[in-house]
Amino acid sequence: MKKLLISLLLLAFSTVTIAEEVDPFEETNRVVYEFNETIDDNLLEPVSRAYKDHMPDFLQNRVRHFFGNLRDVSTLANQILQFKIEQGAITLSRVLVNSTIGLYGLFDVATDMSLTTENEDFGQTLAVWGVDSGPFIMLPLMGPSTLRDGAGMYVDMTSDANLVNELDDVGALSASAMNVIDKRVELLPITDLLDNSDDPYITMRSSYLQKRENDIYDGNVPVSDDDF
Repeated sequence: MKKLLISLLLLAFSTVTIAEEVDPFEETNRVVYEFNETIDDNLLEPVSRAYKDHMPDFLQNRVRHFFGNLRDVSTLANQILQFKIEQGAITLSRVLVNSTIGLYGLFDVATDMSLTTENEDFGQTLAVWGVDSGPFIMLPLMGPSTLRDGAGMYVDMTSDANLVNELDDVGALSASAMNVIDKRVELLPITDLLDNSDDPYITMRSSYLQKRENDIYDGNVPVSDDDF
């Protein structure tokens, strides 16, 4: 009920202009960004690179597919909330196939059957419902976000559709940590790009906002008059 109330409050105030600038809190965001970078440079990135370099590809793929199957459940929940019936049916088929034939998601059999889907989260759901993004914010440990996406992230992390939480509840060996490492490995190419940029913060912010817009519109971002 609390999650639904948060969503409705955001929807009610979606017409209010939170800030005219994309990044009105840049000074504070840069401080948080540097804090996150320190943690990442000294912990997450070294662990992720060691995992990528030394863990056999076969095992890495099993971990990636397993957690990908769990994330598909959250995607399905958000597709239902966005009334994406066709996409939701495909995602449901993916979960059923990969959870059975794919041995609890260890093997991505569904993709070989042309059952593919795009990740959906509650931040995207709020956008579909008409909630404005609000200002860009850097979240400690969590990284780049917006006011809307930050609220969406909270809902996704605490939702019953987040099955990684269920694994931790039954005493799995740090399922959340393995999920973080798996996702961090996917971001290693972006890390190299940021390291070579003149202003990594600006590059990160621009890349994040563009990606989120592309995600929200499923790759079909409308053309505005400013583009001409």
